[in-house]
Amino acid sequence: MSEPFAFDGERAYQHTAALCYPRRVGTRLERRAARYILRAFAALGMQWRRERFRVSHLPTALGSRVAFVLSGTLILLAALTVEVHPLLAALAFALAGFLVVSPWRVGFSIGESWPPLFTSHNVIASPPTPVSAAPARVIFMAHYDTKSQLIPTGVRVALVFAVAILSNGLAVYALAAALGYPGLLGDNFTDATAILAQLCLAVLVANYSGNRSPGALDNGSAVGTLLELARSWQPKPSAPLDVLWVASGSEETGLNGARCFLARHGHLWKEKPTLLINLESVGAGPRLYLAGESAALKLAQATADALGMPHHRLRVVGAGMDHEPFAARNLPSVTILGDVVRASWAMHTTRDNLELIERPPMERAARLAAHLAWNWADLHRPPTVPAHEEPVLPSVFPAIP
Repeated sequence: MSEPFAFDGERAYQHTAALCYPRRVGTRLERRAARYILRAFAALGMQWRRERFRVSHLPTALGSRVAFVLSGTLILLAALTVEVHPLLAALAFALAGFLVVSPWRVGFSIGESWPPLFTSHNVIASPPTPVSAAPARVIFMAHYDTKSQLIPTGVRVALVFAVAILSNGLAVYALAAALGYPGLLGDNFTDATAILAQLCLAVLVANYSGNRSPGALDNGSAVGTLLELARSWQPKPSAPLDVLWVASGSEETGLNGARCFLARHGHLWKEKPTLLINLESVGAGPRLYLAGESAALKLAQATADALGMPHHRLRVVGAGMDHEPFAARNLPSVTILGDVVRASWAMHTTRDNLELIERPPMERAARLAAHLAWNWADLHRPPTVPAHEEPVLPSVFPAIP
């Protein structure tokens, strides 16, 4: 496949290095990062704007802890009453499993108006001469804020997953008791499992956020890749494409930047077929992970297969990505990630520094994003345009409306 762009991994690395410092939402250093990105877009001759929105740390910090405490309370009450009211206990255990993952559900209320309020920004850029008449549009996105936590992301995700599994296991056990099959797993199963779940929840409640992580991988590497893609990538002449570049803020406090962009610019998906390509933690590891809305995810998987890139679908609770508000509305959107599973021990810690960053993973993610955008344009190319460049897709993919 021809690649009419020259992505420079060294340039992307230099952008990542320039952003390698704590950038928690609402801080002076987050605003410094937004100014750096704005100047980088301006240096490319792009049209740019900075969109302000208000955000609070309190809903995310307090909301998750309330969910964890409620989950623990339900587990405790259900464990004490399972022998007397097994059916009610089963419902309580199941509800506890739901609550522990609720802070990362797309529909979770973020309560932007809760004080204290801070200001964050989305930095949006478009080419000097936008192709407004193009039949399709691609939005490239990456968040630039970061945060630190007491425990790494990988541990947090494991704990959330463990509590969800333990709660659902208790629900099944209680349901079996209600149906007349008590004690299938031993008399001490409920107590031991409930205690283990409570210990996991106690660690999650104690996990506080701060501003100590340099955020090189999460998400300086993706912003560096975004800026270098903005410099080097162009639509194919045979398949014109309208393009926007978005550096989103406040991802770490409930995906607020992505939600704000969707609230203000949701009409873009009504105007023409639009695909969101979100870059997340792309600077490390030998493989790619993909997540997103089902049709866009299939397109990304097919593109990665055609390029010979090893990839896996990322299914995870306990972490959020900027494509999720869009996917919740069935809008074409996908996130390209680096090997976040292998690097999860360092994310949101002081170890998330330049020692983690590699140039080949950024180049790999950029190449996939570039071809995904070209394939999206090819799928929506008007029939009057000569089709001398065929999209690199299996025949099972029809044009996506």
